[in-house]
Amino acid sequence: MTNKIIPKVEFKIPPTIQVLGTIWYFLNPDKKEWDWKDRVLDKYPKLKKKFYQTQDINERKKIVSEFFLNYEKKNKNKIECKKNQFQKSWNIINDKYMKAISEVVEIDWSKDCENMTAWITLNPICPRDIQKRSFDVFFKFTARKVKEVGVHEILHFIYFEKWKQVFKKYNEKEFDYPHLVWKLSEIVPKAIMSDIRIQRAFKHKPEVYKVWERTKINNKPLLDYIQEFYDKKKDFASFLKESYEFVKKYEQELNRAS
Repeated sequence: MTNKIIPKVEFKIPPTIQVLGTIWYFLNPDKKEWDWKDRVLDKYPKLKKKFYQTQDINERKKIVSEFFLNYEKKNKNKIECKKNQFQKSWNIINDKYMKAISEVVEIDWSKDCENMTAWITLNPICPRDIQKRSFDVFFKFTARKVKEVGVHEILHFIYFEKWKQVFKKYNEKEFDYPHLVWKLSEIVPKAIMSDIRIQRAFKHKPEVYKVWERTKINNKPLLDYIQEFYDKKKDFASFLKESYEFVKKYEQELNRAS
């Protein structure tokens, strides 16, 4: 009998080219989906002023690159200190949380989840990469905020492993924006992370995108439906199935909301 895997998270400082690529993705003025530009630029007022002085994409790229290259150089020691701080803080909850979320989602951690990476970045937006088992945290976060972001993003890794187990004919492209499967994965965390087993491992207030908190279906909050499905579930698989059927039924309403 083999021991169950308990994943470990290592906090790392990413290569500069990786940081610039991620930041530019969220600043790209041609993106037609959710507009993240000001979420990034509001954290850097000096950059924001320069960025909006031109509409030329190449000029904007140059401005962004020069700004963050200089910023990274000036804050190198601060970022290194944050890395050590975040790692020490995270290690306190790592094992408890990894065991709890595995129990809640009702699936063991797979071998490819054994080592996860938390990139400490200059980007205030915190994307995750399911295939690489990695996620970003903003270097200006507090250690507590990093844990709140971390437990949320790590949920996605094991959630989609369970999804693949339950829905055999899955398409991994749907695990990302703008697909309905992705939307559901960003709607359910509040119910899942409110589970007493998760709260014992790390007591916090779970959050989802504000748009889902505001959304109502037949004058009833969307998240209330999801919580009811979770509270009355037979098992986690049945919760996934019922929640998915619900969002498929009201897909048009969700599309209008987002």
